[in-house]
Amino acid sequence: MKKFTFPLVVLLLFLLVSISEAGSISYKCIIKHVYDVDDLGELKVSNFQNQFENNTFSVSVETGEINGEVLTTILANRTAVINSGSTKNSFKAIAEFEGQIQLIEIQIFKDGKFKPFVATSMGGAGLVTGTCSCN
Repeated sequence: MKKFTFPLVVLLLFLLVSISEAGSISYKCIIKHVYDVDDLGELKVSNFQNQFENNTFSVSVETGEINGEVLTTILANRTAVINSGSTKNSFKAIAEFEGQIQLIEIQIFKDGKFKPFVATSMGGAGLVTGTCSCN
């Protein structure tokens, strides 16, 4: 009986995690450009451009958490949705880290499947732009 119960419990736990992940709505985003500010206060292409271009990440509509290789909030002290967006307003979220913040704005009110985003990371990535779609 024990041999049958353990695999069944593992399977049920896996299904519960899968269902909770599937039920969570998120934006799937792709990075197009990465910028820095030069000494004159003008935007320039970042040294991270080639490394970050075409990387993807997802943004939770409920919590503002970002999962992915770039802009991840896994080490954030707190994440929050500032504005959930509408037909007239952008989705906006913030992440607070030790001594820095990160902001993302997704212009969900724009027509079409792909919505432009802009994110700023105070810890190194700079100004990041691209597009998102609802997952």
